[in-house]
Amino acid sequence: MDGNDVRSTRADTRRQAILEVAREVFLQEGYAAASMSAIAARVGGSKATLYTYFPSKEELFAAIIAEECRTGAAPALDELRRGGEVAEVLVRAGRKFMRFLTSEKVLALHRLVIAESIRFPELGRAFYEAGPQRGLQLLTEFMTEAMAAGKLRKADPELAAEQFINLCKAGHHQKCLWNIGCIPSEADIARNVDRAVETFMAAYGTQRG
Repeated sequence: MDGNDVRSTRADTRRQAILEVAREVFLQEGYAAASMSAIAARVGGSKATLYTYFPSKEELFAAIIAEECRTGAAPALDELRRGGEVAEVLVRAGRKFMRFLTSEKVLALHRLVIAESIRFPELGRAFYEAGPQRGLQLLTEFMTEAMAAGKLRKADPELAAEQFINLCKAGHHQKCLWNIGCIPSEADIARNVDRAVETFMAAYGTQRG
């Protein structure tokens, strides 16, 4: 490993440490109250150093969301890329998606964005673009390919993707989000997603699916 590789690794490690500390600060204090100075102090460096990684608080928060979505949603998105029979792919991807969506970390970030997005609409935009929009795009691509192959009936692929996501979320996500129900077990998620896939395939499926 040469000097450039070492510096790159150190920078990546430092960046990850900043994201982890900043996430804690945002969740504890809220977006408005959290300051770059407080985050820098907890990380153990100067505010100037923090700004070399993230030029603004908005960009730092957006990076936290993007990182959480990238790592947390990756298993579900990988299932879409693996391919296979449509129903089987949707079961695998749907279960992993719901496991991610109902995790404590993601629920906490979701609640924070909801609470702060009226005063700071950029938070809602960052959350949507890094999470729901990206996931919807990839699922829409999957639906488009399945429809072109005759495995799903011809329809609006984006609408089909949205409907499948909402079928998976039904019954658990809102209760978790509003903190009126416990985090669903693996069995709860499997049962809910299996029913979601059955309902979706009844509406969009073909004999080839």
